This record gives sequence, structure tokens and C-alpha cells, in this order.
Amino acid sequence: MTPTPDSVALTLTQALKGYDLDTLLNTLAAHGGARATKQRRANLVRVFRAAESEHVNLLVPPDDFHPWLRRTLTTNENGTPAKANSVVSRLSALRTLYRDLRGQGLIHTDPLLDYTAPSGETGKTPLPARADIEALIAEARTQKDDALTAALLLLTHHAVQVTEILTARWSAYQPDSGTLLRHRTATRLDDPTLRALDALLAQQGGPMQLETFSGRRIFPYDTQDALRLRIFQTCQRAGIGFLPPSGLRRSALRDYPLQAADAGYSNPLAFERAVALARDATTSSGTD
Repeated sequence: MTPTPDSVALTLTQALKGYDLDTLLNTLAAHGGARATKQRRANLVRVFRAAESEHVNLLVPPDDFHPWLRRTLTTNENGTPAKANSVVSRLSALRTLYRDLRGQGLIHTDPLLDYTAPSGETGKTPLPARADIEALIAEARTQKDDALTAALLLLTHHAVQVTEILTARWSAYQPDSGTLLRHRTATRLDDPTLRALDALLAQQGGPMQLETFSGRRIFPYDTQDALRLRIFQTCQRAGIGFLPPSGLRRSALRDYPLQAADAGYSNPLAFERAVALARDATTSSGTD
């Protein structure tokens, strides 16, 4: 028997209150959420064990949730500092979890909306060379992969977060003004990005039919892993090393004179700091 929405919500609520990560991930996956992979579980275990031991409510986080989360993400269970990649993976997995909980109607606001990543997470990560980025975008166009082309342009021209790409719906796009409503801001898109989105829009029926499919997701990627795999495959075809989405996103802050809102930042100080980190980062050789 297929569970009713009320029974699903009850199962999810009980799993969160009991810090039952396996039941939580499996239930979400069974009802349209991200797949319950071993890697996702491994990335979330640290947060759930710490929350259980310190009685932190993950469904209704306390006022000091962000400082607590920062300490939790950046340290391992044995007290040693976590590596930068581990911090990023943990935070990414938690963002996906809260996205899925919102999708089930269990929460209505994102507890991580204003969370600022610690400075040590990405500041020393090399950024991809501009030539490699252009080669990647050119290959996506050669393959006539309109979805990937648009996603890459949003990443590399407007610093759009991967979670924003995964959750973006057509209702957030206003073709008349060329604006995309993001988690924190409304961004005026540049011409190459507009052309790429309009190509996707035309496949759906065009702007005249927008109201009929406004609730659909813009992009076909169900998880971050799905987008990463498509980028990896396209990098291989382009003859370059893998360019991770995080580096592609930060390259926008290095390569374009963006305003805070156009890069998705509502906090000017956080934006200035992110730009400084991106421009100080060493360019990678594309072998990640």
C-alpha cells in the first residue's frame, strides 16, 4: 500500500527526532528525493551524530544553529580538523537534505539560507583556467546539450550555486526582463546565458506557454552527482581534466565584474570576501 502524505511526513518527522539517518534518506529517496547513496550517508553522519549527542533539533534548528553547524562541519568526530573537501561535501549533503525536506512540505524555509561557508573551505582551492572553461562550454554546445550549456553559463557567468540549478523552476525565470529569481536575490542575466535559457524555454513551448509549465524544474539533474557526471563526461570529450562545479562557480567571481545581487549575494561583505578569495586563488591545471 502506498503511504499517504501524512504517513510519510510522520515517518520523516520521527526519523529526524530519532536521528535515524537511514530511514530518513531511504524515505526521501522513495518519494522523489535524492538517492540514498553510501556517500550521502557518510557525509551526513557527522552532523547527525553530533546533533544527537548535543540534543540539537535538526527539524526546528535553534537560534545558534549556524555557529554549532560551523563547529560540527569543520571538525571530525575525533576532534581533528576536517579537510576542506570534507567540509564542502558535508555542507552540500545537508543542503540537499533540507531541499528534499522542503519538497515534502516538512519545512517551509531553508535553515541554511543565510549560512556562510567558513573561509577555509574553498579559499585555497585552485580555480580552473578560463581557456578550459571556454573549451567545456564549447563542447557542450557542440553536443547540442542545451541544458548543460545553460547550467555552465549560470555557474561561470553568474556564480549560481549548484543547489539553485537543481531547484530552479520556470516560474523563477522572467524572459521579458531577463531576470532569474534566486535563493537570495534576483539576477539580471547576461546575453549568452539568456540565449541558453531561451533555447530551453523554446523546447518547453516558448514564453507564450510559460504559465502552463511554470512549476517544472528548468534542469533535468536530480542530484549534484548527476550534474557532476555530465560535466565530467563533457570534460573528457573536450580533452581537459575534470572541472568541478564549485570551481566553475567561483570562477565567475574571478572573471566577471559582477554586482552582489547578480552573483546571488544579499550580504555585500560576504560578496567582497568571496570575490577576494576567488581572485587570490591559484589557477588549476584542470587535472582535478
